[in-house]
Amino acid sequence: MKSNNDNPRTIFIWDIQWCYKELKHLLKKLKIKEIDRIFFVWDLINRWPKSYKVLKLLYKNKEQFKSVIWNHEVNFLRYLDSKICDEEYKKSFKKLKRKLEEKPKILEYLRTLPKYIEEENFILVHAWIIDWKTLDWHNIDEITRVRDYNWKPWYEYYNGDKKIIYWHWAVDWLRIRENTIWLDSGCVYWKCLTAYILETWEIITQNAFETYCKID
Repeated sequence: MKSNNDNPRTIFIWDIQWCYKELKHLLKKLKIKEIDRIFFVWDLINRWPKSYKVLKLLYKNKEQFKSVIWNHEVNFLRYLDSKICDEEYKKSFKKLKRKLEEKPKILEYLRTLPKYIEEENFILVHAWIIDWKTLDWHNIDEITRVRDYNWKPWYEYYNGDKKIIYWHWAVDWLRIRENTIWLDSGCVYWKCLTAYILETWEIITQNAFETYCKID
């Protein structure tokens, strides 16, 4: 007979961005097994350091670690194609571009990240889903940026059976509903990095090692 420890787990991790050190420690806490699957629910890159290391980690473990594309990745890829971006991101995007030019396979992988991942019991997106649209009908900016519809949070309209795992609403911090799950525990603001195990409803955290971004 197999113990619970032998059962595969579906693990979602929020707040990653440039928190590479915390991510490594959180993965160690989770005691990842080969049968587990890990999904990243927040931007892999940003204007701070360690974005390349996060991408490299994901690419190295791409058979087990999965991700959808998010608004910061969209911004970076548009910068590569047009050289246009917000001034606050330009310096870090240039550095990341140089790194990825040395590792073109990682850049190619970044370009192939999907808008969403749909499985039998959940849907993973970055920002939102319009309930009356099919997933394929959402454009890249809708599914990675928009938070509300008719001045109400999008999740108040959602009544589907599949759980939606999402982010892109940093002011909320914690919101677990019957059919939507969102955990932003603010690692970049010196709080913690969070993992959620779908099968057992467990929440595992790793405290931030420093303050990366101050809240005004």
